[in-house]
Amino acid sequence: MALIFVTGSDTGVGKTHVAGLLARRLARDGFTQVIKPVESGAGAGRPADAKKAAGKWAEAHTLLTLPAPIAPLAAAKKARKPLDLALLLKLYRAVPQAPCRVVEGAGGVAVPIDPKGKDWADFAAAIKPTVAIVVVEDRLGAINQARLAISYLRRRYDGPIGVWLNAIKKPSKEVAAANRAGLAESWIPLLGESGKGEKSARFHFLPR
Repeated sequence: MALIFVTGSDTGVGKTHVAGLLARRLARDGFTQVIKPVESGAGAGRPADAKKAAGKWAEAHTLLTLPAPIAPLAAAKKARKPLDLALLLKLYRAVPQAPCRVVEGAGGVAVPIDPKGKDWADFAAAIKPTVAIVVVEDRLGAINQARLAISYLRRRYDGPIGVWLNAIKKPSKEVAAANRAGLAESWIPLLGESGKGEKSARFHFLPR
């Protein structure tokens, strides 16, 4: 089973956009799922991230929805709902398996999803994905963000890992070139690049 875990250096860096690009590519090889273990702030006319990423080519699963648009633990407390790593793993493992699966975390990689401080690095270690992708905004500062996020993730997760640069606003040629050189010099694999729209995607690995 192809299993890609998508996390980010921060919230708002384009994880859902990248998850959608990956799901569309994986769907060429077979039935594909997009899974969001927990999402806060969905509803009230705002489509769930999993549904946005899945589009017409994948099956969407949001395992735990919390109304308040705040950090998951705070949203769970406000909704008086339980939230911890064990619960998310139980919900995740209850989803029938598919040949291809994209799992998107909420917020950045270090966002707590457990009262004991466990986060998406712990989740990744538990589900053992084919590869873990850290989405980083393609801008000045991306090298620092990528190094911090990758270093943090590697403390708990020892599987294949890399960065996806997503340009929310197109960077200058000088910044874009420096970001790619900085990743290479830091021995961080660049697994993909994207901007706005589906045609902007460039895959530097074969999702399968």
